[in-house]
Amino acid sequence: MNGDLDRRIARLRQGDHLCLIYDSVAEQDAALVSFFKGGLAAGERCLFVGHLANGRRIERALVAAGVRIGGEIDRGAIVLLTEREMWLPDGRRFEPGELLDVLRQAEQQALDDGFSGLRATWDMTWVLAGNPDSARLVELEAQLNRFLAGSHTCALCRYPRIHASAELVQDVLRTHPLAVLGDQLCPNVFYEPPAMVLGDHTPEERVDWMIAQLRQARFNEQKLEEVTRRLSQNRGALARADKAKEELLTMLAHELRNPLGTISNALQVLRLQEHEGADETWKRTIDAAERQVLHQAILVDEMLEASRVTRGEIELNCEHMDLVRLVRETVEGYRETLRNANLKLDLELPERSIRIYGDRLRLSQAVANLLRNSAKFTSPGGHVVVRVRPDGRRAEIRVCDSGMGIHSDVLPHVFEVFTQADRSLDRAKGGLGVGLAVVKGLIEMHGGEVQAHSEGVGKGAEFTLRLPMDTAAAGEELEPAAAEAAAPARNGHRRILVVEDNPDAAATLRDFLELSGHEVALASSGIDGVAAAREFHPEVVLCDLGLPGMDGFQVASELRRDPTTSSAKLIAVTGYGGDEDRRRSKEAGFDMHLTKPVDPAQLRRLLQDERAGRAH
Repeated sequence: MNGDLDRRIARLRQGDHLCLIYDSVAEQDAALVSFFKGGLAAGERCLFVGHLANGRRIERALVAAGVRIGGEIDRGAIVLLTEREMWLPDGRRFEPGELLDVLRQAEQQALDDGFSGLRATWDMTWVLAGNPDSARLVELEAQLNRFLAGSHTCALCRYPRIHASAELVQDVLRTHPLAVLGDQLCPNVFYEPPAMVLGDHTPEERVDWMIAQLRQARFNEQKLEEVTRRLSQNRGALARADKAKEELLTMLAHELRNPLGTISNALQVLRLQEHEGADETWKRTIDAAERQVLHQAILVDEMLEASRVTRGEIELNCEHMDLVRLVRETVEGYRETLRNANLKLDLELPERSIRIYGDRLRLSQAVANLLRNSAKFTSPGGHVVVRVRPDGRRAEIRVCDSGMGIHSDVLPHVFEVFTQADRSLDRAKGGLGVGLAVVKGLIEMHGGEVQAHSEGVGKGAEFTLRLPMDTAAAGEELEPAAAEAAAPARNGHRRILVVEDNPDAAATLRDFLELSGHEVALASSGIDGVAAAREFHPEVVLCDLGLPGMDGFQVASELRRDPTTSSAKLIAVTGYGGDEDRRRSKEAGFDMHLTKPVDPAQLRRLLQDERAGRAH
């Protein structure tokens, strides 16, 4: 079944008049199935006039298309007339006026029986076979156009090309505004209105009409050209505006992340200097400030991620992995956040691993977004459950909560960008409405699918992620989680060079690192950073990218080329977090790319774990 033909025929309205000129019974059946299904959907009675064999074949085609043919016939929604005498009034003569009377009666009967109108189709070559008055067919079709205007009937006239003469096809094309040819429904450029078909017209009148048609066609063509030109201009303007928006978002994120990074560093310094006599007010103040910094950082990340995901600009770094392990690590990393929100968290995992092929960072991000969503919309004392299980050839992750639930009007749109269930003035739950859109985009990029379910407001929500299992890795042993946990780690101090042009950010990061037991040197530009590295011989370099003179990419390249500094672990600490920025930092020689504000726990792990240097 042709989907485009289905859609076009479904948009037919009462009063439309079209011809079907077909070369095969398959073409006829496809058009009639679409024609009848559209009529049934509109509540119209569908009337078929034609040979008995054709009627039986159409019944079978409708059944194959999912129509309950028996029930539709029983209620009168489908009527099959398979004898000529049922259509021609006296069984012999062909009178256009009397034939239209029969059609009027059929329409009125359909309306009286409770249908919204009549959808009629007939094979006129079969109806008129052997009738000496069939030459008046063009008169019938023209009068039919007059009748259909303002009527409750839509008419489809069928003409098999093999049984229709060239003269007949010419007349058919003159008298039908629409034509079905194969799998196309076309406006008929050869159509002539009834006033031109009926009655006698002088050559001058016909020429005037033809010239008027040509002028109208050119006028329509000019309007189309103008619309096309404007659309082209609008596309260019939209492209420029979209590019400007992306550049603005990137710069805005960078400008927001820098002060957030400085504030986060300062809070860590205060926490490390916390003395025994510090009261609860001190602790609550630092905790509240840290939560707000984290909240703002998440908003910045979501703003950029949603834009990149919807534009298809995310590059996946896929690998074979154990989904069970990935979910466990992600959930455990978020457990403290849920505990602080006074939420109970249950994790239900299968005993065996589930192998998938995907981007570890992006899949963890999708699961974390769902956990963050549950934490946001579940009141203290609530419950969050994360389940992982195999489902045929797919792996399934379910995140369920006992929170505020989702209204039925919002549910179909929760994965769309900027969809907000909470539109109250207080905006207590916050957020941009893009987190779930990011989840959908990331999962679909992995060949998976997402689904949301809720019984209604106040009844919680359930989000399901389905990912294809990695059948190619069947039989391969994945590295157990315990092996990584048991990997040797170096404790103690590091020699760390911080290259940062923002004095507040540099000072607070230095204080945090020194209070954590490390030896720290500072440089405020790229050139100074390279010189300091050659003199200080750092084990780790924390380097901003947006530096004056020599930028961070150039610093990394220079340090990698110099044998005296090439072995240092290079970590980009920056407000630029796009995929292109990460790609460039990796090519320049950075081992890691961290966006501000940096998670202090993550930074501690990187400074202690030598193996972490090669991840990116």
